[in-house]
Amino acid sequence: MACVLKYVPIAVSSPKRRIKPDFTSPKKTTALDSNSPLDRKGELGHLDIMASALKNILKVSTATVASRVLGFARDAATMAFLGLSAVNAAYTFAFTLPNLFRRLLGEGALSSAMIPIFSQTLKNSGKDAAFDFLNKLLSRAMILLALLSVLGTAIALAVSFAAPDTQRYYLGACYSAVLMPYMFFICLAAVFCSALNALGSFGIPSIGPMLLNVAIIAGIFAGAKLFPSDDVALGYSMCTAWILGGILQMVIPAARTFRYGWRFKFDLGKSREIGELYALFVPALAGAAIIQINIFVSKMLALWLSDSAIPALYIASRLLEFPLGVFTIAIATVFFPRLSAHASSDPATHKREYSKGLLFTLAIAIPATFGLITFARDILALLFQWGIFGNRDIDICLPVVIAAVSGLPFFSVATFATRGFHSSKDTRTPMKISAYSFAANIALSLALIMPFGAAGLAAANVGAAALQSWLLSAKLRGHFGTLGIGRELGKIFAASAIMTCAALAIKFAGTQFLDGKMLAVFACAAAIPCTAAVYFATLFALKSELASTLPTMIFRKK
Repeated sequence: MACVLKYVPIAVSSPKRRIKPDFTSPKKTTALDSNSPLDRKGELGHLDIMASALKNILKVSTATVASRVLGFARDAATMAFLGLSAVNAAYTFAFTLPNLFRRLLGEGALSSAMIPIFSQTLKNSGKDAAFDFLNKLLSRAMILLALLSVLGTAIALAVSFAAPDTQRYYLGACYSAVLMPYMFFICLAAVFCSALNALGSFGIPSIGPMLLNVAIIAGIFAGAKLFPSDDVALGYSMCTAWILGGILQMVIPAARTFRYGWRFKFDLGKSREIGELYALFVPALAGAAIIQINIFVSKMLALWLSDSAIPALYIASRLLEFPLGVFTIAIATVFFPRLSAHASSDPATHKREYSKGLLFTLAIAIPATFGLITFARDILALLFQWGIFGNRDIDICLPVVIAAVSGLPFFSVATFATRGFHSSKDTRTPMKISAYSFAANIALSLALIMPFGAAGLAAANVGAAALQSWLLSAKLRGHFGTLGIGRELGKIFAASAIMTCAALAIKFAGTQFLDGKMLAVFACAAAIPCTAAVYFATLFALKSELASTLPTMIFRKK
């Protein structure tokens, strides 16, 4: 299939930056139509595109891995000093609230609505017009976020006076009041990061969480040094560190955007782009609100359940979020601007890009699920069994973790599929499906909480995610038609099963010589990399298109 080379203007930081070529097909038929989503039939242009995408994915993933490692160090320090205590429950619940708004107004609805408009404005009218739109958005966001921060702090303080004497309720309200200003900084940071992603810059946005984790780790050890026998004061020190981390997360991307030529100007004027943003933002906000309220309700039920329930759910979510953040969100972040650029102008390329991104996502999510379940106890022991966090705490957390990570493929598909709708400026469909998911989660949570406790809440979230991913995928199949990835998925499942058998064999061999912490070290440092190698080797043996295309994309000379 012949490819036509055309040059598409992109955002540049200086006139010296080379314009990147965009290879598109003049024909409506693609390799997808012949059940080959990876376009291996001599389409060199598509390989170049995928190589560029893979490079950006690796860049985001590398930064995310570093951030997650720091995050686990942060969580390990928290558990070592606080354990599964009431103070930890209050602290974990408290930062749920500003995170809720962050995901609503920052990383969720606002970013999904902003990037397609910013990208199209950049392409059609240039960076000056795009930055003008950015300033209008920032001006409105600053006013809204300042009001919400003040209101949230006032409500949290009021709740602290009315809260029951139970420590986790009262402290949860007090810590929430301290943490509310974090929402202002992190939401503005998300706006800057979205602009950078649309400009083709993925490195700086991906290091923001590292800055936050460094600040919190510093806050933990500073608080432990200053208040060695006061867990409540340590919690306040950690909350303060969140604020400092949020400031860093905002300042660094803002400085990077400044280097691209952006200059802030307070502007509340109207424009066509702002009107379009509102039209996309409102339904996206409703959909994101449903998801975040879903999470909040689960946390409230866990807070009612016991002191240990919220920390256990938090640990489970952290282990789930590692592959979700390192790979799924990285893939979605890189592919989203590409999907947005082709959504209206080139449906065939839009379909092809979606299929590639989804296949990459599942190729990581499925084996990661098998691996996390197999090594769950070992991972918990290595990461969290420090200080006052012991074997009993691992026993409490283990069923919650297994229940949560089993939903990784569903969460991954739902995440990427939602971006597929948003790239076409369809925010209403994900909103409606999120409502169904929310109803399912509430029903399942109420049904499972009493017989299974925190593990039941985790299982309810998985069930809701499964429903959401199925409904989103069904709707997209109606739009795209057959994606042509069924055969590749079969090979991924087969390779994952063989990998799991190898993992169990290696782990059993380890138990003959090691136990306790050393067994956990062996499992995580030796067994996991070996089983990952088995997985990719099996894909090669099965002649997977994914496995055979990756080396070509990685080592291809342009």
